[in-house]
Amino acid sequence: MKVYKNILSKKERMKLLKFIKTKIIDFGPNHPGLQSGNNLHEYKELKFLLNKIKNIISNYKIKTCWANQSNGQFICWHQHPGCDKTMVYYLKNKSNMGTMFKLDNSYVKRSDNYYDVKVTKGLENSLVFFNSDLVHSVPCHLPEERYSIAFELIEKWNYLELK
Repeated sequence: MKVYKNILSKKERMKLLKFIKTKIIDFGPNHPGLQSGNNLHEYKELKFLLNKIKNIISNYKIKTCWANQSNGQFICWHQHPGCDKTMVYYLKNKSNMGTMFKLDNSYVKRSDNYYDVKVTKGLENSLVFFNSDLVHSVPCHLPEERYSIAFELIEKWNYLELK
């Protein structure tokens, strides 16, 4: 896992947050919190973010990109099959709670009915880059709302083979 800090200026973050708030909706019980559609990277309002991270993702093609708003009221363990890497940009995250990862990377609970997990730091205005096969979730019980932008990435040579 790799972390990149200080991605955008405060003015850019506020502009992006204002735009994101117009795109997130409730997709129902199978999608925790509020989310946008998965084509967010196609909007002109995301161009300045994409320009700031172009060196980070230069070997990848964005498969999907969407925004999330959560208060940590749901745990939704998942992976991103069909992708090589996943990125999460923490747009607004005063608690600095990042992504929660299952240490054994499975969906099986221990005999005492618990999972072994690690909650990473998710500093506001930082971006975390990790393997898409890692089982993860938004952490539960966030003290306040959190806005993030998720990216599913495919290595460019894989993308060309899939076409």
